[in-house]
Amino acid sequence: MKCDIGDIVAITNFNHPDNGPGSLHFFVVMDVDQDEYTLVDLIYYCFLISSQTEKNNIVNLNYPYNEPINPTDYNGLLKPSHVKCDHFYEINNKDDIIQKLGRVTEAEYTRFVELYTQSLEE
Repeated sequence: MKCDIGDIVAITNFNHPDNGPGSLHFFVVMDVDQDEYTLVDLIYYCFLISSQTEKNNIVNLNYPYNEPINPTDYNGLLKPSHVKCDHFYEINNKDDIIQKLGRVTEAEYTRFVELYTQSLEE
């Protein structure tokens, strides 16, 4: 399934940076890498979305890059969650993207990028 920057998608298979393989989670597509001169697969760079709201940066200072996101008709989320803005996940198998839920707003996207940039500076 082809996705655009800002889409919220369900992904079946991915790799956690420290914990190995993961399955069925929601992500925000933050960037798409495509070589326009070859027929290679796209690489989607995404931030993981978690519904463990006790780990968002408003509630728990141990997670300064977990930005809260509330459910709306526009984003398709069903409950309050947060976006983990300190690690890009690479998704390079478009078949692992099984559903588009909705999109983040431009302001949310900008905030996620700001938090990611801050995480790199530490």
